[in-house]
Amino acid sequence: MRTIEVNLDKDPYKVLYSDLQQGIQTIQPESINGRKIAIISDDHAANNNLDVLRKALSRYDIKIIEIILSPGEKNKELMVAENIIDKLLSKKFERGDLIIGLGGGVIGDLSGFVAGIIHRGVKFINIPTTLLAQVDSSIGGKAGVNSKYGKNLIGCFKQPELVICDINSLSTLPKRDLLAGYTELIKHALIGDAELFSYLQNNVKNIFNDHTILQEVIHRSALVKANIVMEDTHEKNIRAQLNLGHTYGHAIESFYKYDGRLLHGEAISIGIIMAFKTSLRLGLCQADHLHIVEDHFNKIGLLTDLKSLNGKKILPEKIIDLMRSDKKVTNETINLVLPREIGRVEIRNDVNENIIQDVVHETLHL
Repeated sequence: MRTIEVNLDKDPYKVLYSDLQQGIQTIQPESINGRKIAIISDDHAANNNLDVLRKALSRYDIKIIEIILSPGEKNKELMVAENIIDKLLSKKFERGDLIIGLGGGVIGDLSGFVAGIIHRGVKFINIPTTLLAQVDSSIGGKAGVNSKYGKNLIGCFKQPELVICDINSLSTLPKRDLLAGYTELIKHALIGDAELFSYLQNNVKNIFNDHTILQEVIHRSALVKANIVMEDTHEKNIRAQLNLGHTYGHAIESFYKYDGRLLHGEAISIGIIMAFKTSLRLGLCQADHLHIVEDHFNKIGLLTDLKSLNGKKILPEKIIDLMRSDKKVTNETINLVLPREIGRVEIRNDVNENIIQDVVHETLHL
């Protein structure tokens, strides 16, 4: 069992890389016996993992409440969170009880948000079942829901008691979902681990076929994020580096209103390439850096632009308007995380909007 210790001054916790049964067995009986356990999941994660979780929890003296949602970003809404809270309160869910999130990033964000606000905070365990959630969203304590004005605009910080990452849960994921998660994995390499990026380049054909390689890169990627979170828990400074590709990506994702045409990770992969193109225009990185990253994205199958996306026509001015509504905006200034080289980025709030417009137009092939 591999472990990452997220040693925060307040609310430290462990991220366990183990099978689900083994991870659950690390919970001390006296901490949950006699309590209610609310499991929040979606159809896909529940169909593939809920029986294993039930069996793992059967050794404890607990009462289980199950809330199973349909999958997708559409459930990451305040109304859904309110409905969950109403159901829990109707079951006499108390402050000493526990919420378990079983699923991908949407379930983790939603269940963490509910855990953070019901009774002003209850215990929370996150069991991420997607690659994106295992390397990124399950670590750091950010929880929340979307607003009609943008992504993740309503939320709180809610650190989990424990995170359990079972690589076996990834075997049921469609290739598209694996690639969406890979975007966040490689993002961490581009932010702070050039050696990991080289390792990914050298193993590009085997990443999803070799369990040992996949386990190694998940752990190393998650470690980059954990180290940043430990240094800046509430995103006062360097944690903002984790938003590489997200200002562009969130705007594109919001434009499509989370209709499933574009997954979060797909929007972020496009956003990362846009960040490199912005850096190149500003003279912050070299053309070789962009070409190396773009080449790797193409080899593994990540999106690098929007020309392959059919349907709703993107309006450049709308993308830029959505960027201005991003939660990372300060004093009405768009903040961007821009690469200096592979493994090093910087945060800029002084990028001329004409440059941003040029990058958007290039990405849309206008």
